[in-house]
Amino acid sequence: MIIVLLGGALSGCQLLARVYRPADITDRRPEKIEPGFNPAGAWIYEERGMRFSLELDEQGNGAYEWKDGFFLTTSVTQRRWRGTWHQPGNDREGGFEVQLVDDRESAKGHWWYTRIGDDRSPQRPGGTFTLSRNPTGVKP
Repeated sequence: MIIVLLGGALSGCQLLARVYRPADITDRRPEKIEPGFNPAGAWIYEERGMRFSLELDEQGNGAYEWKDGFFLTTSVTQRRWRGTWHQPGNDREGGFEVQLVDDRESAKGHWWYTRIGDDRSPQRPGGTFTLSRNPTGVKP
């Protein structure tokens, strides 16, 4: 999702998240978020040794500064968290799915491309990543 797209150019740099709500997604809500899970707050995204700070709202939606990216939660059911990511800055988007652990404070899963520019069937692979709650909010 985020990190593979960053590539080596930002290796060792921190990506700071900001709450970003493009006008076209302001009213989007997930199909369902299971009882007992509130995605709001600071999270750490980690992939291949790189770590980035994310800030999510109560719907599980948030943004990151790389290429004006944002992601949307579509559902959280049976501890399976699904959604989409969008990067207008480099004209790419895709999906993600992670499995929350029992305490719902971390998850691991994968992301993939659904579009790169005009290509709506890209053959480029995605990647795997982990999410973990960041209760201190301190950037990694």
